Amino acid sequence: MSLQDLVWILRRWGWLIPILAVVTALSAFVYSRLQTPLYRAVAIIAVQPARPDFGQSQAAKTLLSSYVQIMSSAYGGGDLHQPSANRVIQTLQLDMTPEQLRRNTIFSADERSLLIELEVRSSDPETAQRIARTWAELFVEWRRTENQTLRQEDQIDALLVDQPVAGRFRPQTTFNVAAGAVMGLVLGGTLALLVGWMELGAARATEQWLLFQYYLRLLRRRGWALIVLPVAAAILAFVYSRLQTPMYRAVATIAVQPARPDFGQSQAAKTLLNSYLQILSSVYGGDDPAQPSARRVIQDLGLTIAPEQLRRNISLSLDERSMVIRLEVRAPDGELARQIAKRWAQQFVEWRQKENEKLRREDRIDALLVDEPTYARFRPQTRLNVALGGLAGLLLGLIVLFFEEGVENLRRWMEAPPAPRRREEIPEALP
Repeated sequence: MSLQDLVWILRRWGWLIPILAVVTALSAFVYSRLQTPLYRAVAIIAVQPARPDFGQSQAAKTLLSSYVQIMSSAYGGGDLHQPSANRVIQTLQLDMTPEQLRRNTIFSADERSLLIELEVRSSDPETAQRIARTWAELFVEWRRTENQTLRQEDQIDALLVDQPVAGRFRPQTTFNVAAGAVMGLVLGGTLALLVGWMELGAARATEQWLLFQYYLRLLRRRGWALIVLPVAAAILAFVYSRLQTPMYRAVATIAVQPARPDFGQSQAAKTLLNSYLQILSSVYGGDDPAQPSARRVIQDLGLTIAPEQLRRNISLSLDERSMVIRLEVRAPDGELARQIAKRWAQQFVEWRQKENEKLRREDRIDALLVDEPTYARFRPQTRLNVALGGLAGLLLGLIVLFFEEGVENLRRWMEAPPAPRRREEIPEALP
C-alpha cells in the first residue's frame, strides 16, 4: 500500500477513528458505573529473627515460603493455633465458607525484605480491613506459640507492620475510560484501513479476490466436512466422557519445619525432603511399625484393596523452596480419596513426632498438616473433552476438504484430452 493510498483511505474512512474512540470510552464509563465496587485491604507482616545472625536470617528466608503455605490454608491442620480461613470466619462470625474467603485472599512473600503481604478483597471496605487484620494477628499469635518451645536467641518473631487500610480495588473509572479510548483509536484505525483496502482491492480486481472466490466456492461445495465432522467428534467425546467411571482427586499438603531456625538445620531439612518422599511412598513399610505406608492406611481405614493398588493411585511431589510435600490420592469416591490423603499425611506427622522424641527440642524436624484435604473431580473433564473433540473434528474436516479437492483436480487433469502437438515441418530433400 502506497502513501497516496493511505492518505486516500484516511480522508475517506478516517471518521471511524474518533467515533469508535468515543463509543468505546463511553462503553467503558458505563461498564465501570455498573460494576459492584470491590475494596482491597493489605496487611504486611515482618518476619524477624531474634538474633541478627547470617545463618538465622537465611533460615528465615528459607521458611518464608513455608509460612505463606501454612497461613493460606482454608481449614488448617491438626494445630489448633494454626492460622486459617476457617479460624478467621469463626473469629469474625462471617457469613461465608472458608473456600470463598480463600479465593478472595492473595498471599505473597518478599524474601529480600522478609515480608509477607496479605491482600483481602471484599465488597465492604470495613470487612476487608477486619479480615486482613485478624488473619495477620492469628499468624503473629501462631509464631508466638511456636516460639515458646525455643530459646530466645533461636526464635523467629512475626510483627504486624501497620494497621491495614482499605482502598478501592475496582472499578478504576478513569483508567477504564482511558483504556477504552485507546482501544477505540486502535480499533477505528484498523477498521478504516481494512475497509479502505477492501474498497481499493475491489476496484482494482486483484488476483487475491479471484482466489477468495475460489475458496468460497470450495466451501459451498465441500464445507459440510467442517460442520459434520466437528459436531460428530464432539458428540463422540461427550458420550465417551459419560461412559467413563468418575475419578476424584484429594490433595494433602505437609509442611516440614525445622524446630530451630538455623541455616544449617534448614538446609538439612531440605536435603531430607527426598528421603521423606521415599518413606511416604512405601507400600508395606519397614521394620518401624510407626512408619507410614499404604498397608497401614488400609488397616487404619478398613479398606478392601491391595497395598500395591493403593500405591498406584497416589502421587507425591515436593517443593524444596517452601519445604512442602504434596500427597495426591485418586479414587472413584471423593470422600474416600479425602480420607486416604488425610490419614496418610497424619501417619507421616505421627512418625515425625515419634522420631523427634529421640532428639533434643532444638534438633527436631517437625511435620505439619497444612490444611484439611479436599477433593475434586479428576476425570472425566467433559467440557475439555468436548472442546478437544470438536477441534480434532475441525482439523479432520480441513484434511478431508482439501484431500477431496486434490483428488478431483487430479481426476480432471487425467481425463482432460492431451494438448495438440505442433506438426514439425520437414524440409524437402534436395534433388
